[in-house]
Amino acid sequence: MVCDGNFARPQITIFDAAGDPEHGYHLRGGRMLTTDNCECTWDLFKTILSLVNPGLSVFDETVAVDAQYQPDSKALLVDGCRAKVPVSSMGFSMKARFEAMFKALQ
Repeated sequence: MVCDGNFARPQITIFDAAGDPEHGYHLRGGRMLTTDNCECTWDLFKTILSLVNPGLSVFDETVAVDAQYQPDSKALLVDGCRAKVPVSSMGFSMKARFEAMFKALQ
């Protein structure tokens, strides 16, 4: 819609975060934004100007925050009590991981 839909940028709102204007927003999947996997999102963020830092894009701000707050994850899954859940207990055996990887490569 932004690049090809001929919509004016002020007519577009992206709803994909939790929070409020006073305290700020947190975009889900923050760790995903530390890699180049979200290419379309990065390209979009490069075209959106910062509301608080003139001359910077949302992409620039995101990269700066990522550099300042490096993820330090100790677990892939946690339960309702915030205890680490072994990935194998969720059915992700080493065999299952390899099968998923090979299916993805086909």
